[in-house]
Amino acid sequence: MEQEMDVQLWEYIDGICNETDAERIALLIKENAAWAEKYAELIAFNSEIVGSIELEQPSLRFTKNVMEAVAATHIAPAAKKYINPIIIRGIAAFFVVMILSTLVYAFATASYGSNSSSFFSELSLSKLDLSGIYSSAFLKVFMMVNIVLGLVLADGVLRKEKKRMPA
Repeated sequence: MEQEMDVQLWEYIDGICNETDAERIALLIKENAAWAEKYAELIAFNSEIVGSIELEQPSLRFTKNVMEAVAATHIAPAAKKYINPIIIRGIAAFFVVMILSTLVYAFATASYGSNSSSFFSELSLSKLDLSGIYSSAFLKVFMMVNIVLGLVLADGVLRKEKKRMPA
């Protein structure tokens, strides 16, 4: 019973008990002499401990010691040091090859023969059948990859511009 009373009073003094327990303990302190006596004893002990403890002050050279320790550490290398230019060139070469292969395919499958005397007189948008081109899975994947890479390029350019601008 004594330990339970001590625990409840310490929770009340520290302010970590809920509102209903705080009201109940306050009522017990007012009405019960044993609780009031123990509460006064714990309050005196608490104020004695709080008053006698001095906060430790850091040494006068603390800031300089920390700065010297930070200066002794190795600084991360610049981005140019760890980005491999061969990989960047490889990615660029891949896209150049993809674009060139698309152009070669387009020129290889094009029909150059014409029965009429003028190519432009026969040209009509209603005669064009683009459903075969737009339904191709290859074209859809190719366009999706190009759009994603375009967004990555735009993000990189915007980040560089943001770094150049003073805040």
